[in-house]
Amino acid sequence: MLLEAKGVSKVFGRLRAVDNVSAGVAQGEILGLIGPNGAGKSTFFNCLTGDVAPTSGAVLFGGEDVTARSPERRAELGLARTFQLPQTFDGMTVLENVMIGAFLRTAETREARDRARSVLDLVGMGDLADTPARTLGTPGRKRLEIARALATEPKVLLLDEAMAGLNPAEVRRAIDLVRSIHETGVTLVIVEHVMEVITSLAGRVIVFHQGQEIASGPPREVMRDPSVVEAYLGKRAGRKAGAHAP
Repeated sequence: MLLEAKGVSKVFGRLRAVDNVSAGVAQGEILGLIGPNGAGKSTFFNCLTGDVAPTSGAVLFGGEDVTARSPERRAELGLARTFQLPQTFDGMTVLENVMIGAFLRTAETREARDRARSVLDLVGMGDLADTPARTLGTPGRKRLEIARALATEPKVLLLDEAMAGLNPAEVRRAIDLVRSIHETGVTLVIVEHVMEVITSLAGRVIVFHQGQEIASGPPREVMRDPSVVEAYLGKRAGRKAGAHAP
């Protein structure tokens, strides 16, 4: 596994947000993390990125234990992420925002600028390079944050609800963008509530409920699992799904 969690738990007071989860993503894979609100998927995601320290367990990246490493150090190793609420630098241009990511790999301004322009072309924002970031709407900000993460030249990119707040047409364009990123060789981990995104992109999903993994497998197969249906819709729906399962 390129990125792996071993027995990861995270406890906040009396709340066990993540409960002894072991999971990983292989190189070249697109892995989806799904579950109802409060299921623990976002906390697990943040344990992978280093934004939350696990109470117990370990996180490995490329076989190296990075549990105690900061998000910045993980980024240097090739682990990049986006945030549910895009974190752009509004006082800078679109190009300058992406250059910040590129500076992780070079101290040369010209090289960082060239890398940033290349990434902006990839994400379809090349014509907006000189646009102030503060003028972008939600879709543009989300795309810009993805561009800045890509400029760090990641091996693994973790997307935190990158499609949230987008209309159906914007979601389809975002799906196409993620496919394009994957085709460049980047491994992807996606936390998402928009099921169209998961079924269109992920080869495998992990379903969280009450801090635990309750199912794993191909998206369409997993979504027919009675335990998954119950987690989303309640016990009565889960029993019906079990009764109709082949």
